[in-house]
Amino acid sequence: MLDAVGALRRGGRLVDVGGMSAPISVNMHQLMCAQISLIGSLWFTVAEGQDMAAMAAAGTLDLSVFDHRVFPLDQVNEALALAERRVGGFVNVVVRP
Repeated sequence: MLDAVGALRRGGRLVDVGGMSAPISVNMHQLMCAQISLIGSLWFTVAEGQDMAAMAAAGTLDLSVFDHRVFPLDQVNEALALAERRVGGFVNVVVRP
């Protein structure tokens, strides 16, 4: 992330789509002087999420690319450990009550 910020030219914008598990230290003086913007994103709006859920329910959205790791409630700690060490990709960690 910091390398990406450093690669921006004056007036550049960095959009973080997703999240990071660790905090980063950002040089605010660098951002201010170079008029750089760091923008966070939640991937999609609530309405877009509802549209995707409707498409999944209707079978018009192919979810086969996702690797679902499903845990029973009594294994919630194992599920959380997997979610913490997950390095990305299309792995969904699901806990079922």
